[in-house]
Amino acid sequence: MKKYILSLIGIGFLFGSLNAQSVLEYYEKTPTAEDDNIYIKHHYNTNRVVPYSYLREADVMWQKRVQRLIPLKEKMNHALYYPVEEIKDRKSLWQILKNVVITEGSVTAYRDEEFNDQITPEEVKAKITSIDTIDIYVMDDEGYETGEIIQELVENSIQDYDVVEYMIKEDWFFDKQRSVMEVRILGICPMAYNKDETGLRTKQQLFWIWFPELRSHLATAEVFNPGNDAERRTFDEIFHLRKFSSVIKEESNVYSRTIYDYNQMNRMEQLLEAERIKEEIRNFEHDLWEY
Repeated sequence: MKKYILSLIGIGFLFGSLNAQSVLEYYEKTPTAEDDNIYIKHHYNTNRVVPYSYLREADVMWQKRVQRLIPLKEKMNHALYYPVEEIKDRKSLWQILKNVVITEGSVTAYRDEEFNDQITPEEVKAKITSIDTIDIYVMDDEGYETGEIIQELVENSIQDYDVVEYMIKEDWFFDKQRSVMEVRILGICPMAYNKDETGLRTKQQLFWIWFPELRSHLATAEVFNPGNDAERRTFDEIFHLRKFSSVIKEESNVYSRTIYDYNQMNRMEQLLEAERIKEEIRNFEHDLWEY
């Protein structure tokens, strides 16, 4: 019996030494031309999602739901928009969403922000790709039209640079157990310009994603840092740390209407109303304390 236990211990030490050796070789690998770097990156591939703090219903003493618009043409949001063509070391946010929803099918897409109606990857692909018919005039050898017209099918798809905005739905709340004001994103929706039947470019919502389901994919995708290439953050950290610029488009209200619905004629009043809602949320926490 003692020999059997000693043999098991010996086998355990053997496998442990082999595993340690493989891990050491993994981290001491010398960069090659394919790596295109002075060192091997390990952090982003193994990065994990930081879980939210546990929240009880009884601890939420105040809550406000808002929807925000993230315009990607603003300078602060360029890290979400670029690169418009996929490169080796990083992708844009839309390229990640397109990959997990259409290519992998690992994340569920929904038709609206209520998350009631799921749509399949095939339906999403059909939504961003359309088939149009164009007329081609036949020319003779001398370059003149013969009067014959040939119809040809052409595929029109939404390109990466057509996705210019994101809509996010989030909940602000005050947790009396920890005495903190927090925000958690519930959903995200890419918005893109697309041609309608008349050829006019219109902006449309493509699909909604339940954000907590998406976080594990965002946590392993690095975002460009203009100040330091060695200290890049991930998309999950960008959203968690609120490193983006946005405008409030709707708050929870009895009419279930957006700011645009009651301020259609004046863009300035829409912005002022969005700032009023933001200040109302910020002042709620301040008013709970005495200085």
